[in-house]
Amino acid sequence: MGFRFRKSIDILGLFRINFSKSGISFSYGVPGYRVTKMANGQTRKTVSIPGTGVSHVTTSGKSKKAKAAEAKKVAKSTAKKG
Repeated sequence: MGFRFRKSIDILGLFRINFSKSGISFSYGVPGYRVTKMANGQTRKTVSIPGTGVSHVTTSGKSKKAKAAEAKKVAKSTAKKG
């Protein structure tokens, strides 16, 4: 089993800077709703019922890996045409 590292710094209770092995992410929100811009470039929205442990998370956007793979694929197809 691998080890995880994460450190968060709260700013005024509304903003949070998260440091992890994969990079730095930023989040903002209030109890019950939070938006996070993750280190991999994706955006995560979390809606929860505070104090219950019940939440719903949606993730949008492509990760940096996916964007790089797509760019590589486009460059490869462009090179074949030329």
